Amino acid sequence: MIAFFLIFISYLLGSIPFGYIFSKMAGKNILEIGWRKTSGSNVFRNVGFLPALATVLGDIGKGSLAVFFAKISGLPVSLQALCGVAAILGHNWSLFIKFAGGRGIATFFGSLLVLSPKILASSLLVLLFFSIFWNLSIGTIAFLLASLFFSFRNGQLTEVGLLPILSLGPIFIKRLSPIKELSFQKKELILNRLLFDDDIKKFELNIVKIIKRLTKK
Repeated sequence: MIAFFLIFISYLLGSIPFGYIFSKMAGKNILEIGWRKTSGSNVFRNVGFLPALATVLGDIGKGSLAVFFAKISGLPVSLQALCGVAAILGHNWSLFIKFAGGRGIATFFGSLLVLSPKILASSLLVLLFFSIFWNLSIGTIAFLLASLFFSFRNGQLTEVGLLPILSLGPIFIKRLSPIKELSFQKKELILNRLLFDDDIKKFELNIVKIIKRLTKK
């Protein structure tokens, strides 16, 4: 019974829309600008650095707290992971803003931080490599897959691994949104949103951009 209660509380915790709250404090409605999501990246591009920083910290914090509460309650790791997933679902489909939300990456990060700092550290190296070499959207995909791989490698696929396994779907669904803009005839748009988290292709490598800037100097 305590497990169901904590999973529900985790969803409510994840539903706290920090991106919406801090954007409103800055006089903007984040659900009406940019890509209309409460993600820290959208807040950064369309509201400002400080609201974005507060958003990211808040989103990480609610994922961490969801797993932490489950951990101190004595729940097994698999159920702790489910609490992290519930927080991500709450973030992506918030009860408080008519089921709008963000992508869930920062909340995933916070959940994994408490669930397994070791797997998070290994996965962050993959994120850093791909973000520098290619771009952050590809790096995010690599980060999620790396967390799944390292969970398997550490023999924790059915415990810690439940977090990435059950989070991939909600995160990628949010990459595709607004879903109503999609159709089977828009295969390129679907692929671009899945891979690049945008409506356009981003094949140019970040490392190439960096080299160009350095050579210009």
